[in-house]
Amino acid sequence: MGKRTFRDRVNKRLEKFYLYSDMTDIVSVSRRYFVIGFFDGVLTILGLIMGAHLSGEASSQLIVSAGIATGLALGISSGWGAYEAERVEQTISLREKQRALLIDRDSCAISEAHRFAVIISSLVHGIAPIPAAIIPLIPYMFLPSEVALIPAIAIGLVSLFIVGAFMGRISKKNIIISGLRMAFAGIATLIIVTVLNPSHL
Repeated sequence: MGKRTFRDRVNKRLEKFYLYSDMTDIVSVSRRYFVIGFFDGVLTILGLIMGAHLSGEASSQLIVSAGIATGLALGISSGWGAYEAERVEQTISLREKQRALLIDRDSCAISEAHRFAVIISSLVHGIAPIPAAIIPLIPYMFLPSEVALIPAIAIGLVSLFIVGAFMGRISKKNIIISGLRMAFAGIATLIIVTVLNPSHL
């Protein structure tokens, strides 16, 4: 009886999620926010790593500490920004549907679906940069900074390639080209940080 009740609750939650997803396009919006957040997380930490090495003050402990703090700050900033942006967009979308369907917002589950969409999309955008920021830091958790640089860059670029390939597969485009486009953004970031770093002055 208990298992059946638990299973019924799970199924009911899933049904509600699928219903809300159809009503507000949560999956598509969350996917975009995930890619943006992951992209920002990897590129930000790659820039931090390169800047630390160019400054001549790089140490594994410093890079890991600063990288985790930066990833957390980026996650909070991204999640909060997404919440504010989605709150406005979902409110506009809700009002348009209410006018089109001639319904009272206080008596309709559509308003609950849009509130749910705001929470999910902002959580996805807030969480995505954190693991993305930690991935390039992994070599620094086990290796000296001078040894960890190349593996960190390689891991960061590979993670960008994987996300790009995943998006290419979803959009039914060439996954190799899609992955390389994302990886190229990481390479361009490293080049720009290297060229414009104040250590050259």
